[in-house]
Amino acid sequence: MAFWSRGTYTSAIPGLFDFRSATWGDGLLLPLLALCLRVSTRRLAAQYTPSHRWRAVVIGALMGVAVGAAVIVAWARDEHPVVNWTIPRAGELTAAGIWHAAFLVSACGCFAGLGTDVVKHLRVADAAVVQKTLTSSWACVAFACMAGYAWLAVADAERADATVGGRASLVAVTIGAVLVAAALVRLRVWRHLAYLSTLAVSSVLTLFTVVFVDAHPDMNSLAYASLTSVTASGLGLAATTREGSPLSVVEALGACGLFGTVTVYASTSRPDHLGITLALPLLAVAGAVSLRWLRGRLHMPGQSPITGEYGVSAGMSACLLVASLFATTLVGRKDEYITGGFILTIAGAVLGGVLFQYFKADYVDLMAMEGDAARRSPDGRPSRAQRRAATRVWTRMASYSVAAFSAILTLTIALAPSLKWSPGSAQVPWEILLCVGGVTAALVPATGRTVVIAWATADVSVPSAPERSAWPAWICAGGATVISIVLLVVLVRDGALNILALLQALVMMLFASEGIAGNGVWLHAKRLTKTSTATLVSVAVATGLITYWSMSSLVRPEGRSANVGWSLLAWACCALAVLLLMVTATATVYRAGGRRYRTDYPPVKGVMQDAFLLTILWMVLGWLPQTVLAHVPASVDERWAAIGTLLAGFMLTFCPPFLWTLENNDTHVCRQREVRHATAPTHGPFFEESSSHRISALPDRIARYSHVVAAEEGEDTEELSAGDFMDRLSGHTAVQNALALVLVVISVVGAVGVLSAFSGPGEPPAPPPS
Repeated sequence: MAFWSRGTYTSAIPGLFDFRSATWGDGLLLPLLALCLRVSTRRLAAQYTPSHRWRAVVIGALMGVAVGAAVIVAWARDEHPVVNWTIPRAGELTAAGIWHAAFLVSACGCFAGLGTDVVKHLRVADAAVVQKTLTSSWACVAFACMAGYAWLAVADAERADATVGGRASLVAVTIGAVLVAAALVRLRVWRHLAYLSTLAVSSVLTLFTVVFVDAHPDMNSLAYASLTSVTASGLGLAATTREGSPLSVVEALGACGLFGTVTVYASTSRPDHLGITLALPLLAVAGAVSLRWLRGRLHMPGQSPITGEYGVSAGMSACLLVASLFATTLVGRKDEYITGGFILTIAGAVLGGVLFQYFKADYVDLMAMEGDAARRSPDGRPSRAQRRAATRVWTRMASYSVAAFSAILTLTIALAPSLKWSPGSAQVPWEILLCVGGVTAALVPATGRTVVIAWATADVSVPSAPERSAWPAWICAGGATVISIVLLVVLVRDGALNILALLQALVMMLFASEGIAGNGVWLHAKRLTKTSTATLVSVAVATGLITYWSMSSLVRPEGRSANVGWSLLAWACCALAVLLLMVTATATVYRAGGRRYRTDYPPVKGVMQDAFLLTILWMVLGWLPQTVLAHVPASVDERWAAIGTLLAGFMLTFCPPFLWTLENNDTHVCRQREVRHATAPTHGPFFEESSSHRISALPDRIARYSHVVAAEEGEDTEELSAGDFMDRLSGHTAVQNALALVLVVISVVGAVGVLSAFSGPGEPPAPPPS
């Protein structure tokens, strides 16, 4: 890539991006293949030490080097090659060509050595270990990478199949395929039906690779939104398992691959016949059901893998697939305003009012499990079965939530032209995002051990207090301060002030602060230390600035609306940065406090749940309305109706889960009171209370929370009593619910002021090209 970007090449001959094996193959498939092979070897090496291992690896690597060198010699000595940017004429290699030759030779040696090492370990391993290795998700991805790369290499070599170099490349690919097949034959994989799942999933992933790489030049934001939705729904379908049965990553890969393949094909080829569009989702779901049946027959004998619950999930996934693919048939229809509004409204009502009831029932079962003291460990903490069930349910809920949101987004993108949508063209300031992301990413290795400490105790029945250390918290505070300074300079330079975004960012900052302080300190320790206070303040300010920047300058850079796809990607980067800041801050202040956690799950898991809720509020109530306002010009007719219609689907999807989340936050306190046999808090919440009564009691609970955490009695080394913990938990959830309600009020009321602010002349014209 460096040679291509810095060099000057004529367009008359094929360039870098004309060779998919050099872009997708060398850039993605080969690194992923190396990772899979290395992980498999390390797992096997922990149990077995084959004799003469390194001698075999060296011999294999030298054979690979010899094959790679032979291909390079054939291309270099070819008197009539197909010229390209690395071989501009016969017998001549450019600097990029020399680099590619060295890379090819070294890659052949590297992968031949890695493959030999894996086979050497498998030859001495037990049959059960061999089967476990070759039916793992790593093996499926490895075989798919090899098959995908072989297809890309053959496709690229076809344009030169009549030349010596082209034939040499095809011979090299054939040699590699024969060696892989020979190794599998030596391992006698045909004797076990268990390898059918590996074959099926690898084939699906290979098919997805072929379809995606071939269709990528024609894919747009609609296709990527559809792909996100169906991939998430595939993961949710795979996570629908029997109680006690873990999520199969192999099955998840197969389901996501099937859904992704039909979506990419439909979004780029756009079949004219509606029946084909509707048949593709059914075929994909049928394939996913077949994978579940195959998994059940091979790995769960005596049990029926297809349950009623799984059937409901399959129906939900089919609906989401149909919604995403149906959107592709609506592209280009700019005159169907009423149809567009009707579809968005109905889709939002179905996702929010009908399918959500299934999510709710699922989560209610999980909460009942949490409140069942008989299923807990003897020490009162959640058992391993409860933790596995929580992971399974949260995976499914999060997956289907993302799928539902992306499906609505897909329909909105397809119908936006009929609803007076104006595409933006302003450039997103990626250099600032890179700076913020770089600083945030640097915090991860700097505080990695502390994060592990705040996470690794999840499987410990009685967690011990972490070793107290303040320096990770100071590192986190320093990084957050750098981010705040950078964003303050950027925002001051921009000069524009968005009052609604400012108020929303302030509430989100308080929400993030409570998530950090509650999970990292107040639910475990008596008081904040000076180090924890500094970290909390610095991270809170950085979080507030990031959220404000994402809803103002990233939506309307330099006063003009940005491309919505790039703006959404920029928002996702900001959301990831806030997540990392909240996780590192919580872990560092928890370690600085030196007290063991009292909650059912470790601090990092608690703050990740809070960050997930914050992200949803941020997207639906913050970024999305600001983006719609920026892309529906004030000059269009019926602007308010267009804006309301565009937001209707999202709001109808969002409202039922939002209201139920507030209720669940309160009932969580009720369940914890019963499990811990505590009498506090005496002022509620209680199961028998109505939602309106719980909302009216929020100020009293927050006041009690403030009193408890501000009290000076007791040494910091003392453990929290059960009553003290319940008061803090009740206040923690009350603060979150109150802030969420305040954010809703600000977003609804403030929208009127924003609309009036945009009711003047349209956005300034784009500057003339320089």
